[in-house]
Amino acid sequence: MLSTGSRAPEAHGGALTLTRAARIEALALLVLALLLGAGLRFYRLGLADLSADEAASWAGAAAPDLRTVTARQPSLDPGKLALYDATLHGWIGLAGDGVESMRALSALLGTIAIALVFVATRELMLDLGGPEEIRRAELGAALAALVGAVNLTLVTQARTVRMYPLTLVLELAQAACFLHAQSARAKAPGRAASLAGLAIFAALAIASNFTAILLPAAEVMWLGWAALRRRGGVRGNAIGGLHLLWPALALCAGMALMAPFVPAASRVSVAAVHGGALNWSHLRPPWWPLEMLRGASGKAPFLLLLPLAMYGGWRMGRGGGGAVLGFVRWWMLVPVALVMAVSYAVTPFEQTRYVISSVTAFFILAGIGLAMVGDTRLRLALIVLVVALSLDHVRRDFIKPQYPQWRKATALALAVGARDGIIAVAPAYAVNVVRYYLPRERRASAEGAGAECDRRQRVLVLGGAGILAPARLEALKECDPLIVGRLRLVEVRKR
Repeated sequence: MLSTGSRAPEAHGGALTLTRAARIEALALLVLALLLGAGLRFYRLGLADLSADEAASWAGAAAPDLRTVTARQPSLDPGKLALYDATLHGWIGLAGDGVESMRALSALLGTIAIALVFVATRELMLDLGGPEEIRRAELGAALAALVGAVNLTLVTQARTVRMYPLTLVLELAQAACFLHAQSARAKAPGRAASLAGLAIFAALAIASNFTAILLPAAEVMWLGWAALRRRGGVRGNAIGGLHLLWPALALCAGMALMAPFVPAASRVSVAAVHGGALNWSHLRPPWWPLEMLRGASGKAPFLLLLPLAMYGGWRMGRGGGGAVLGFVRWWMLVPVALVMAVSYAVTPFEQTRYVISSVTAFFILAGIGLAMVGDTRLRLALIVLVVALSLDHVRRDFIKPQYPQWRKATALALAVGARDGIIAVAPAYAVNVVRYYLPRERRASAEGAGAECDRRQRVLVLGGAGILAPARLEALKECDPLIVGRLRLVEVRKR
């Protein structure tokens, strides 16, 4: 009896020491992820010229008041409501509309997304139960955050003046609330807050970009699958302990919040598609999901991330985490499947940025796979290798200029054009980037190049190589045959 009693405190103290050490390890990895992620996202933000897409965001957000921001947004950037434009409008009021300052908003949101990857992954893994799994939940969450922090695709998105970083932040917050709301661990006050957050974040994410509806679609399908499994007799921690009805009602409430805006927004989006807004996109092969994940990860990092994600999924399922694994699979696969279905049935729009939350779910599975590696030295070696390969992918992208030189092209067009002449821009949607780089008093002189050859006195700023149809490109060159200057991905021409 005495012997048993003397060992109990020692064992308890050892467990506390293990838990404390595990938390310190997870915290150190999370801090590393945030420092690396913030550094990559804020590094030399103003180096690249503003892009044509970024200029559309600027043109909407730079309006004098929120009413004008809301009125401009549908014509400038269909496929969303004015949530991001209004956010950027407020940011411009505080920090100005310089390229670096506007991109800083996205970099800040991208850094917040790293922390939310940690939160969502921890919620995902905590339902596995048991002290060892709780330790792995924190380690897996920190490693998932680290994988996302150094990924080039997430870094690039967080360095552009676009709505995608905001959308991802809202989607990750929604996913974390969804996971907590359905969990058997959640107490009544916490579950109520999670349900409210689920409804609000779902509505805001969709307002930020309509493609964010793909995540609630995956969540609804997952809830339906879990309900069918429960009716089929599955009990216990896997499915029977989950709360399914209230999260479903919260998602319905989120959709109800969006209902007043759906008719007008749908008309604008459909008109934009019919007007050729997605003509640049093309149909992908059936194996596009694998190509997309490979492209989003980087060729070399993907060779490690794919087996790690598969291993993490296998270990979670083997350890009794079938319900949790089931959700992350739906989260990763359903949005991609829906995008492909729409692309084949209606119009192609298979783009990585439209399923970025699914890409993040893939990184989460890879982080979980790293945490499941039992040998500490092997796990450390794999972590170093993943981070090194990912950072090298980012480095090679940073040192290779790829952006059109709109600023120099605008300055050249201004110098060679008549004082009161027209500066035509092709493709027409790029007119706002030329206006951005023009002096304020000359911005009205920039126009999108029309379908016919305009005989007015003008200079042409011609970009869009690989986007404009070949016949259209040749017609523009014939109209303005004299090359004044050839810059990276853009030319300045005149008669």
